[in-house]
Amino acid sequence: MLPSQEACESTAMVFKLRHMEVFRAVMLTGSISAAAKMLYVSQPAVSKLIAYIEGRLTYRLFERINNRLVPTAEAQVLFREVERVYQAALVVNECALSLASGSQRNLRISCSASLSTVVIPIALAQLKRESPSLNIEWQTSLMNEMPNQILSKKVDLSIAALPLVHDHLHSQAFMRGRMVVVLPPEHPLAQQPQLSLRQLEGQALLLFRPDMPFGKLLAQEIERDGAQLESLLSFTNANEAVALVKQGMGITIIDEFVAQGSGLAVVPLAEEIHFDISFVYSRFEPPSQASLQLMRVLHAHAVKLGREIAGFAMPTA
Repeated sequence: MLPSQEACESTAMVFKLRHMEVFRAVMLTGSISAAAKMLYVSQPAVSKLIAYIEGRLTYRLFERINNRLVPTAEAQVLFREVERVYQAALVVNECALSLASGSQRNLRISCSASLSTVVIPIALAQLKRESPSLNIEWQTSLMNEMPNQILSKKVDLSIAALPLVHDHLHSQAFMRGRMVVVLPPEHPLAQQPQLSLRQLEGQALLLFRPDMPFGKLLAQEIERDGAQLESLLSFTNANEAVALVKQGMGITIIDEFVAQGSGLAVVPLAEEIHFDISFVYSRFEPPSQASLQLMRVLHAHAVKLGREIAGFAMPTA
């Protein structure tokens, strides 16, 4: 005998995996808008699905109080079970990925372009020596791209040349760098022990675009100093500046790491414009073991150079 329609409906899954994902996002972020950002869907889609879930369950999950979502007692109990299922699903996902990659561990990272010529290559080379079977995917990214990459799980960890502020990301500074002047070796100022911003007035300057993170950092210091500096050409990436200086277009101010491997003359800035390099990862789940391993390698490199940030604490898995 075939089961009745009523019997089928009674055994059907009411709270499905997609429902769990949306419910979990709202519980973690505390709002429909933040959950929508986390899941990369529209706010109406999240609102509609929450209303649908509550209708299927026949009880409220959230109370709307002063434009805030307050979880009910039922939601708190349900969340504990959903989190247990979600963590188990992550284990299944890791298993599936490891089978696809021949049981290799995987690490996907992005970094600021200014760290791609010296800092990150040194760390990755050491990491591969320590873990030859680790499969690493590496790309450079603009800082405004990093939140999307991390929250959509396209990368496990980002290393940003400047602090990255985001409600749903951890940004932990671990290493300090500085800006320097880069010139052709034959330039009259190339032999100076250091150069001030005022000494660069009237020079053929190539500067970061003012809307870029490094550009904003420089612009603030130039304004504070009162120096009158004009850029002949603006760029977005320090490697572009190096190429332009090599073509004889002028001199530039970039980070010390790209400057280090440029083959050009490098002179410290008297003003000592510093920037803090940060690990960036999701607040919604701990960093993977491979991510932690890279963090340890990079922090040890910072300590070796005497550039570590005081008070840095390694996160735990």
